[in-house]
Amino acid sequence: MSIGTTIKNLRRSRNITQEQLAEMLGVSTNAVSQWECDKTAPDISHLPVLANIFEVSADVLLEIDIAKSKKQAEIKEFTAKYAELHNQGKTEERLKLSRAMQKKYPNDETVRYYLMRALQTGYIDEYFDEIVMLGEQLLDSSNSEYRTGAIRGLCFTYLHKGDRAKALQYADMMPPAEDLHLHVLEGEALVEHCQNYFWKVCDKMHLYMTYLLNHAASDYTHEEKHTMWRSLYDTFHLIFADKDFGFYHDRLARISFFMALESGKAEKFETAIEDLERMLVHLENYNKFTKIAHSSLLVNKIKIDHSNIFKSSTETLGHAYLRYLNNDDNVFIAIKDDSRYTALKDRLAVL
Repeated sequence: MSIGTTIKNLRRSRNITQEQLAEMLGVSTNAVSQWECDKTAPDISHLPVLANIFEVSADVLLEIDIAKSKKQAEIKEFTAKYAELHNQGKTEERLKLSRAMQKKYPNDETVRYYLMRALQTGYIDEYFDEIVMLGEQLLDSSNSEYRTGAIRGLCFTYLHKGDRAKALQYADMMPPAEDLHLHVLEGEALVEHCQNYFWKVCDKMHLYMTYLLNHAASDYTHEEKHTMWRSLYDTFHLIFADKDFGFYHDRLARISFFMALESGKAEKFETAIEDLERMLVHLENYNKFTKIAHSSLLVNKIKIDHSNIFKSSTETLGHAYLRYLNNDDNVFIAIKDDSRYTALKDRLAVL
C-alpha cells in the first residue's frame, strides 16, 4: 500500500474531506488529490502534521512503503544469489536459500517459482506434493515466465514419477513454441510426433516465407526473392526425398507460382515460363491426390487423405492462377503470345 492510499484511508476513517485536510495543511485540495492518486507525494515537512491530524506516528505513514521497498530489494538480491548458486551447481545451497525466503515471504510468487525450481533438482521424490502445490498456485500467475515455468515443471515432475498421462495434460497446456510432448511420448507415438514435426514444418516455412517476402520492410530484390522461394522449394525436396509430396504438391505449386512472379518482375521470362511449367506439374499431381502413405524416411509413418485437408474456397488453385494469367495487367504480358505460355494456360483451363 502506498503513502497516498494510507492518507486516503486515514482521512476517510476520520470523516475528513480532502478540502478540510488541505486547509489543515495549508495546501491546495488538488495537492491532496494528487497524493491520494499516487501522482505526487507529500513533502517530508508535511508528515509530522499529518501524523498529528490522524493521531498516528509518522512511521505509520511510511512503514508500508518502506516495507514494500525492502521486500523488493530482498527479492532482487535473492534471485541474483539463486542464479549465482545455480551457475555453480550448488543444489543444496539453492534449496536452503529458497527455504529461508519462503519463511519470510510465504505468499510471494517469485519465491514460490524459485523454490519449485530448486525442489525439482534432485528432490522430486521427497517433495513431490509440495512441487505440485507450488506449480498449481503459479498456473494463475500473470507473469508468463512463472506460468509457463510452472507448466513445464509440473510436466517433468509427473514424468519423473512415471505418470505420462498427467504429464501430457500439462504438455498440452504449453504454448506451441515449446513442445514438451517430445520428452513425454514413447514408442510409435513418439516416432509419429517427431515425423509430424517435419511434415508440418513445411507448411510453417511456407507461411513464414510468404509473410517475410510480402512485407515491404523485407526490402529484397526480385532476384533475391526468387532465390529464397527456390531455397524453400528445395527444402521440401529434402524432407520428401522420394518426391512423395501428396498434399504438398499444392504448396509446391504455390511456391513455383511465386517464383514465376519474381522472375516476371525481374523480366527473366525464360525462367518465369520454367517456373510456371513446374507449377503446372504440381497442380496436375495435386489433382490426382486422394491419399498417401509417405515413403520418405523423415515422414514414412504419416498417412494423409482428403479428410485431413481444408479449403478456403471452392475455386481450384489452377483456375485462380489462370484468372491471373488471363489478366492483361499481369507481369507476364510481354510473353502472352509465347507458345509455351499459351500451352500451359490451356492445360490450366482443364484443371
